[in-house]
Amino acid sequence: MSSPIALLSKTPAAWAERSLAHLPAFLADHAVCELQASVYALSLVGMYPGNAVLVDRLSALAAEELRHFRKVSKEARRHGASLATKRRNFYVKALRDACRMQKEPERGLDLLLVAALIEARSHERFEVLLGFLEEPRLVKLYEELVRAEARHGPAYLDLAREHAGDAATQARLEELLIVEARALAGGPGREVTVHASV
Repeated sequence: MSSPIALLSKTPAAWAERSLAHLPAFLADHAVCELQASVYALSLVGMYPGNAVLVDRLSALAAEELRHFRKVSKEARRHGASLATKRRNFYVKALRDACRMQKEPERGLDLLLVAALIEARSHERFEVLLGFLEEPRLVKLYEELVRAEARHGPAYLDLAREHAGDAATQARLEELLIVEARALAGGPGREVTVHASV
């Protein structure tokens, strides 16, 4: 499996402090992120049903994301939050807008790399959050999530390499890393989300 992705920016402690100051809202957003991650993985299965490796890996990943959705949504409800049915995720939108959708292998490469970057950032942020969590059941949950996100990013990166080759994947990854860092660099945000700007 590929090595972890080296992101171009680091999440400051202020993001974790803001998230924990508004924990119900944060948990509600995180639950929706897990649900969307499951749906996204399955959408790629639907796009590339002839790729047996992709189908096997991403259907299993989708199932894991759905289990995480159930766990995080349970914690959100326990803290008095209700899940949003609609919300805008400016971070994900910036990454999706950068995707080349006209032809293959560029289309699949970009869609897989965007997923890899989102998973890599989630892993990085949950590690930061763990340094501030005190509630034992949340510590246990986020330890589990950190381990999962550490696998998910490289899994998507491996699929991207299989889809488009090492050279094209590395070149495009370097371009999208810049997009990813800029998507979070909007200055201190007021949002309480997993992928809020900082």
